[in-house]
Amino acid sequence: MTRTRTGALILAALLLTVLTLASGAQAAPKTVDESRLQPRLSPTFAPWDCKLKATGPVCKGERHLRIPWGPNDEFPCSVPLWGSRREDRYQIRYYNQDYLNVDRRFRTNDTDFLSTSPTGPATATIDTHARFTEPFAVPGDDASITVITTGTILDVRPATGPSLLRIVGTLVEPPDAPATFTGHATVDGVTTRYVDAPFDRFFTFEVFADAVCRAATGSGVVL
Repeated sequence: MTRTRTGALILAALLLTVLTLASGAQAAPKTVDESRLQPRLSPTFAPWDCKLKATGPVCKGERHLRIPWGPNDEFPCSVPLWGSRREDRYQIRYYNQDYLNVDRRFRTNDTDFLSTSPTGPATATIDTHARFTEPFAVPGDDASITVITTGTILDVRPATGPSLLRIVGTLVEPPDAPATFTGHATVDGVTTRYVDAPFDRFFTFEVFADAVCRAATGSGVVL
């Protein structure tokens, strides 16, 4: 056998070994022991799809809610309100190699429908279309997360006509400090720009409830 032919056979054998090892590596399942994850996965986003990555488990889940019409007593309006809700949320959780959660990311499209009639149609809507992240200062400790929301945080509008209250920007909610906001807030058609401002400087439940009641009923809150 010639030296050239011998070399070719050796290379072929080595290539076959590499391909066999690669095939075996791809076939080996990379499963996640979900019972070890801290914090545990939320059952409202089940079923979860978890994959084991080099940095640790990565889990994806979705939640789709359709809540039918029912009484809504959250807002002190001049007449009773009824509401329904549509919620579509998508979540990704990143865990480290010790199975401790280090970051959570969400995409949300939520709409609350409000009406002065028990079964609609809606006379007003409250919309949230945003992405938010929840990085952990201490891996695995829910009490250490900072919630960072970006997008349309709130949009209150009647069924016909412009928004009465619209907040678009980035809201930062640390675990041990007041929430701050950077972006635009529009109240009754007047838009104000804020940079790292305390969120409660312009947004309170009273402001929110008044906009909701006026959008849904045409009159403000009852004090």
